Amino acid sequence: MEDETELLQNIFTKVNSDVMNQFLHACVDEICGRKRVTFQQFTNSVEWTENEYKIARQVIFDLLRNPAVLYLENERMPHRYVETPAELQLAIRTCVNIRREHLVKALLREHSIKNGTTLLDFDWRLKWIMGSSKLATLKEPLLQLDLITEDSKSQQILDLELNRDELDMLINALEEVGG
Repeated sequence: MEDETELLQNIFTKVNSDVMNQFLHACVDEICGRKRVTFQQFTNSVEWTENEYKIARQVIFDLLRNPAVLYLENERMPHRYVETPAELQLAIRTCVNIRREHLVKALLREHSIKNGTTLLDFDWRLKWIMGSSKLATLKEPLLQLDLITEDSKSQQILDLELNRDELDMLINALEEVGG
């Protein structure tokens, strides 16, 4: 434990505060699904070896992915946070305070994707059916509903066509599930 604390102190004291803020925000961006943080982005700004960069990145990712960090209370912070230098702790708190909404959304999305299928978005169109091959004058509304879902493997579009009764049943079922 002592060796890891010294290693973290050594790694993070090589970085000035502006570069550390850039690094933290780049890590948040990656957690949120944006561009991946690379060693090459920081080679000119930091005196890290590639191994030190990997350790620093992993420590920051572990901290930012821990929901306890979102509370910004010292009592709830993970042990690894306490092991980091005070300047880094302040930088993490500032970054989390600024990017909390993004981190919450990203962590919720990661959690829900791991635990089943998640509804990402939906699209709907209302059609007015004037007739069919069986009835010349039908005049019935028909809802076309596209549900965009995601699980741990892929995204899918579930395409539904619902008449008024089917739509009422779907709404009732969703209300029962939603509480």
